[in-house]
Amino acid sequence: PFTKLGYEVLIRDTPVNITEIRGDFLRERLPKSGCCGEKEFIKLYAYTLLDYPVVVHLDLDTLILRPLDDLFDVMIDDSDASSLARNKIPVMHDAEIPKKVDAMFTRDYNSINAGDKHAGVQGGFLVIRPSQEAFDEYVQIILEGNFNGGGWGGQYGFYWGVFQIQG
Repeated sequence: PFTKLGYEVLIRDTPVNITEIRGDFLRERLPKSGCCGEKEFIKLYAYTLLDYPVVVHLDLDTLILRPLDDLFDVMIDDSDASSLARNKIPVMHDAEIPKKVDAMFTRDYNSINAGDKHAGVQGGFLVIRPSQEAFDEYVQIILEGNFNGGGWGGQYGFYWGVFQIQG
């Protein structure tokens, strides 16, 4: 049905075989993590859509309430439109948006524990610049499996869905 509407349907396997993950903690717990375990990593294939300057990944339970034009202008354009758009995009802690933006995302404040300082990335909404190198790097990070109860690399907290790209 989607092809009749002009969409190209891409069927992909999970980009990592969990039996190849070297870290015991991640390899053993990932299949039971979140709603979908390692299948959440399918989202990484958005990075392989190299024919497009920007790719938007949306989970089926995501609702867009405003136009995304400003995000696209910042990521694609160097003109005055990009400068104007930079002033419209809210950024945490009044940080500046860098000159080159490879990804934009929202934080998932509903998934953290009370009192936690940092919220994770809401994996149900990602705006990315496709890059085979980024895809390969993410796959290698997952295969390394340097994840424990303290987060990836022993850094960056523990919240629901942190094992994968939960949205």
